[in-house]
Amino acid sequence: MKQFTKVFKFEFLNIIKSKAFIFLTLILFIGTTVVLFYPRFTEGKKSSSAGESKPTKLAVFDSSGALGEYIKEGMTSYEVTLCKTEKEADALLADETVDASVVITSPLSYIYSVNDMGLYDETSNVINELLQLKYRETRLAEFGLTESQIAEIQSAVAVPEYKIVGNDQSQSFLYTYILMFMLYISVITYGQMIAQSVATEKSSRAMELLITSAKPDSLIFGKVLGTGFAGLSQMLIVLLWAVVCYRINAPYWEDNFFVASIFDMPLSLIAYTLVFFILGFLIYAFLYGALGSLASKMEDIGTLTTPLTFVMIIAFMVPIMSISSGKVDSAVMKILSFIPFCSPMAMFARIAMSSVNPVHIAISIAILVLSNIGIGYIAVLIYRMGILMYGKPPKFTQVLKQLKK
Repeated sequence: MKQFTKVFKFEFLNIIKSKAFIFLTLILFIGTTVVLFYPRFTEGKKSSSAGESKPTKLAVFDSSGALGEYIKEGMTSYEVTLCKTEKEADALLADETVDASVVITSPLSYIYSVNDMGLYDETSNVINELLQLKYRETRLAEFGLTESQIAEIQSAVAVPEYKIVGNDQSQSFLYTYILMFMLYISVITYGQMIAQSVATEKSSRAMELLITSAKPDSLIFGKVLGTGFAGLSQMLIVLLWAVVCYRINAPYWEDNFFVASIFDMPLSLIAYTLVFFILGFLIYAFLYGALGSLASKMEDIGTLTTPLTFVMIIAFMVPIMSISSGKVDSAVMKILSFIPFCSPMAMFARIAMSSVNPVHIAISIAILVLSNIGIGYIAVLIYRMGILMYGKPPKFTQVLKQLKK
């Protein structure tokens, strides 16, 4: 235990004091601060410039003469010019006196002409709504209804009452994606860091001195847990700072449903985040450390860890595509929820975005725990064997034969 504590402390302090760790943490702090404080500094500018913005200029020609005035009255945020002929409307658009022209050809059809269609041009939608309202009003009047009765019919809207028994996927999608992405980045970044650290010690012959003063299991467990705790600490610090920034600027985000949903996560989901983050990280970190011990030089790391990295990418991409398509409880996701390499992502996504049987959650976590114990034991065996092997990295079949011995 004393050896493990020394290795753990050394690895943890070595990482948090590194320039890369400090730089990345500062970048995350600055990025979080800028994003969450952004509305506070832009709201005043938006409000002051809103009054100076000119309405869109519109030329309207109505062959019947009955709809032109109606459209002009309804489009209060536009500067509408009524034209006597279609050619006049086209001429105003041609010399850029107006931004667009509308030629009404029937009660429900028109020609909308514009030089350059903007990405957020909503003018045609406004005209569509006005023409539809006028058409309904005219047809209802033919049945002898009064203006008040017509207004009552046209203003009627459906008012749904939502009763959500499980989870609201629209509310949980964003923070589920963010937390899964953080786990993915942590595993890839710190897993590679563990493998490189082991390979560096081995290539510099420092490993031969280390194994004479500490047991292999203390070395790999201390290295994996020390690195993992450093990564977890970084994630928690950044998330806590994000919460502080959000609380300071909460009034400026109250109209943003997605951002508000991130900081209204249920406490139970936060607990599941920690459980699956820790177990998911460890199961990959042990393997990265074991594979790193098989490398004799830094160039071998990429070749040895690529298959494991591909497994992690697949374990990340399948749940991401499932939650994006709304099929978070598909048969594939249910199967992946009980496979140790995939369950940290798959089961977490299902918990966050659907209703999962608590028994299934317990089984998935139990499998992960047992898998960590088993893979940790195998990692120690590979590590014990690999740290004294030099030359070309052994093949997978050779590693299996050595493990049997």
